[in-house]
Amino acid sequence: MSEQKKLIIGRGIFVFIITVLFGLLIVNEKASTILLPKVKNKMNTYINENYKDIINELNIGDVTYKNNDFIMKVCSKINPDYYFLVKYKNKKINDSYQEDYIEGKQLLQKIEKNLETEINNETNSKCEVKTIATLDKFTTKVQERIIKEDNLKELKFYSINLNIEANSWDYKTITKAISDNIYLYKSKNITPKYYKITITNKNDITQSIEISNITNEFIENQYKEYIIYDIITNNNSQLLQQSKITYKYLN
Repeated sequence: MSEQKKLIIGRGIFVFIITVLFGLLIVNEKASTILLPKVKNKMNTYINENYKDIINELNIGDVTYKNNDFIMKVCSKINPDYYFLVKYKNKKINDSYQEDYIEGKQLLQKIEKNLETEINNETNSKCEVKTIATLDKFTTKVQERIIKEDNLKELKFYSINLNIEANSWDYKTITKAISDNIYLYKSKNITPKYYKITITNKNDITQSIEISNITNEFIENQYKEYIIYDIITNNNSQLLQQSKITYKYLN
């Protein structure tokens, strides 16, 4: 067989495959459009049967089709960013209610990013914001404020994670660096549950300590320098234990 005939046959096979795939795609899209009303009714029935106790607080969205899944977004009437997804595939329905509505995964991730941006812009600094628990672990009142996103900077449901570079590896320098940072946040009415601070020696990067559970009250503690001294000397003193501040060496 000549090279020219091989080329023609090869092109023909390629065109055939593309045509078949394109045809299947069109058939699949048409089938999904035809099935959409039926699937939506099934999903609505599923929500009414499984979440009848909270149905009045929900906005039920439209059904979309993506990656062979029919997806419905069910949002809280209070906050559209507080939602869970209902999915239909192969005649089976499942949802993300536990993860996204009970535990609040998507909402808390969005709040973390927004808080982080807001705090960093307000303080002209760089920190990381992390919620300290899933939504269901907070009291009802705290949950309500989180869902409403009501003055969250002053609500003790998150931690602030900081990296501080110490110019000198001594307890007075490190204590001052920690206190200065906490003063900055406190002056802006930013009150996390606690801070997790990684201290690195500017002159020796192999020296670094992660100090956790430091609160705003640290700056008023008359023994704060002694606490930091015990940490950098690895002395698990009674004073350190009473402070409830924890630490670990990173190198």
